[in-house]
Amino acid sequence: MAGARPVVGGPEFTPLPYGLWDAVQKPAPDPHWRQGVTYIERCPDAAVTYDECLTVTGAGDPPPAPAFKTDNVDQRFRGATPFTVFAEFDCSPVGLADAERAAVDALTRIENWQVERVFSTGSMGGITGQFPHLAANAEVLDAQGLTLQTAASVLVTGAGVDVADGLGRVEAELASCYGGQGLIHIPAAALPTFAAWDLAIERDGRLYTPRGNLLVVGGGYANTSPAGVAAPAGSAWIYATGAMFGYRSDVFFTRSPESFDRAENTMKMIAERTYVLGFSCCHIAALVDLGVPVS
Repeated sequence: MAGARPVVGGPEFTPLPYGLWDAVQKPAPDPHWRQGVTYIERCPDAAVTYDECLTVTGAGDPPPAPAFKTDNVDQRFRGATPFTVFAEFDCSPVGLADAERAAVDALTRIENWQVERVFSTGSMGGITGQFPHLAANAEVLDAQGLTLQTAASVLVTGAGVDVADGLGRVEAELASCYGGQGLIHIPAAALPTFAAWDLAIERDGRLYTPRGNLLVVGGGYANTSPAGVAAPAGSAWIYATGAMFGYRSDVFFTRSPESFDRAENTMKMIAERTYVLGFSCCHIAALVDLGVPVS
């Protein structure tokens, strides 16, 4: 009941920047992407060869060059599974005209946080069923043998290192396994530390590390190790991946006669949106200490 006071519009919602969906690539959707997707991942290792007739070593003749160049590209088929974020809004039948807008508005407020939480933990509806995700310490294959999940390569564990050292280790490993622009995933609590160390550089509405990797500040990221253990107080788990892609549907609104609750005289209005997220090649984790630099 509104009572005697007039009903007015509340403050408008403004989403926070630098989140996960802002950083993913958004390819043209396949008509069937909602059932999940399969993609080919090609992750090369560096290799060189030489011509012994032209090579100078300074210590005698070089040995013969290898007769054949060896395969140095790790190619595998990977899968990414769908998940759906929803917001339910209960209203009385007299408010049906405004119900859709209210449900969509509720979804808008929580959507980014929930997408980041699912991608961080893989947890949805009480089960771990979204793949791939960040906090993972074991490989998962589907029934056809395709890779759904990789285990994070942990560079720093136990006691954290300062954030500059930790980021440097993560980016060095990322450069070794990927070579291109990747994503550094950090929980929101770590951003002030990154900023204090001048490790978060804003450019054109995005955050970058000094190396040029995209910095993703996940408000919904759970601050946990790949094993799912919460970080010690004063520290944070950061992750790195290769480039990411994402599909998402339009908002779908549900209102059905079966949703009418006669006991409460309300109807359930549900706004929902389906996502699929995937990343390439690298999956790295490190524990870093939070806090400002000490001169």
